[in-house]
Amino acid sequence: MKYYIAGNRGLVGTHYSNVISNSLGGNTDTVNYSYLTSTIEEFKRLGRTYGLPTHVIINAATVGGLQEDLDKSYELMIKNLTIQNNIFDVCSEFGIDRVLLQGSTCSYPAEGSQPYNEDQLMEGEPHKTYLPTAMPKLMGMYQCRAKNEKAGTHWRTAINSNMFGPNDRTGEHAHVIGALMQKFVTAVKEDWTEIEIWGSGNQSRDLIYIKDAISAMDIILNNNKYDTVNVASGIETSIRTLAETLKEISGFTGRLWYNTDRPEGIKNRSIDNSRLKELGWTPKYTLEEGLTETYKWYYDNT
Repeated sequence: MKYYIAGNRGLVGTHYSNVISNSLGGNTDTVNYSYLTSTIEEFKRLGRTYGLPTHVIINAATVGGLQEDLDKSYELMIKNLTIQNNIFDVCSEFGIDRVLLQGSTCSYPAEGSQPYNEDQLMEGEPHKTYLPTAMPKLMGMYQCRAKNEKAGTHWRTAINSNMFGPNDRTGEHAHVIGALMQKFVTAVKEDWTEIEIWGSGNQSRDLIYIKDAISAMDIILNNNKYDTVNVASGIETSIRTLAETLKEISGFTGRLWYNTDRPEGIKNRSIDNSRLKELGWTPKYTLEEGLTETYKWYYDNT
């Protein structure tokens, strides 16, 4: 097997690269180039240099934080559709049988019944704050299904919940755990007396540590039964519980201020992971273990 990882610098890409490189003796190519302008000729060039892959993982995307998703919705959607389509085109041209698209649970209907299962996708419109990510991912999922029906390929979509771990995004592009991690690290280093947390803290998310998520993704990529599978812990965690856990891990002694004037996204999201478990996946890390490893990385690297 030979894996090609499109988008290898972020949370998923770096960890997937490490796992596959270790298991395959380094037989993984994670070349970065412009996915907005990528062409079949560029893929041919990569093939001549590294050999054509048997497996392609699509992580490449343009992402923002909650505020940027609201401010630049149109621009982000166009870029993400372009990136996906370019990679799909070259995979189709070269007959790549195993492709994994990184989807997102933000694609589920904002008003859908929970816990969300894979059959509920497209039963309603996603929450407006997630549209730049949700809509391109939904389109990509249906492109994978259409390709499989036409060509008998195994193009899969992993519907990822809130992943976290070392090497996650920081700054304005960070999502919930990355943003909180950065705040707690800075608060401890600079002796803050207070940390602001967006929203009431009562909103909840399904959180999964990146090492558990990667093991799930590889199972999905290589399975012969399901096109689309949720990657989730199956456990809801409130932002308040998350913040209190990080407070304990970090040793922060100040006040947590829940600012209800700030946007908090969808109220709660509970995810059904029974299909993933059916394929043989089991988690190896507790939430606290994953958060502790992640906090240490943020403390040492930011």
